[in-house]
Amino acid sequence: MKKILIAALIACTAVSLRAEADGYVMVSGITPGQLPAPSSAIHGGRLSLIYGECRELYGLDIGVSGYVRERMYGAQFGVVLNYVDIAMGFQSCFANYVEHEFYGFQVGAWNHAEDGVGMQLGVVNTADSFAGFQLGLFNWANDLDGLQLGLVNVIADQAVPVLPFINIGW
Repeated sequence: MKKILIAALIACTAVSLRAEADGYVMVSGITPGQLPAPSSAIHGGRLSLIYGECRELYGLDIGVSGYVRERMYGAQFGVVLNYVDIAMGFQSCFANYVEHEFYGFQVGAWNHAEDGVGMQLGVVNTADSFAGFQLGLFNWANDLDGLQLGLVNVIADQAVPVLPFINIGW
C-alpha cells in the first residue's frame, strides 16, 4: 500500500510541475481543470471534453469547444465552437471563428475569418476580407478576391452587392 501511495504522490508532483510548462498533450475537462495550464503552448494534441484553452496549438485539436488565444497551426475538430486568434490549417465544427488571420479550409454551419485566404464551406460564411472560395447558403464578405457560390452572396464593397447563386469579386 505504501508503494502505491508513494507512486501516486510522485505522479501528482510530476504532473503539477509540468502543468505550468509548454506541453505535447493537453487534456481538458473545463478550463481551468486542464493539464497543462491555459497559458501553455501545445506541440502535439489537445483533447477538450467540454472546453479547453491554450496560448498556442501546433497539431491536432479535438473536442467540444476550444479557444486558442494566439495561433493554431494544424487541424481542429470540434462540436460547438473553435475560436482562434490566428489560424493556419483546417477547422471543422458547428461554428469556426478566426478573429484575425486565417489560411486554410473551414467546414461548419457558420464560418468566420476576419482576414482569410482559402475556402469556407458552410451554411453561413462571413469574412471582412477574403481571398478564395466561399460555398454556402449565405456568403458575405466586405472585400472578396475570389468566388462565392450560394443562395445569397454579398460583397459589400462592390456596386452590386447581392447576387443569387454566384458572385465573383476582384
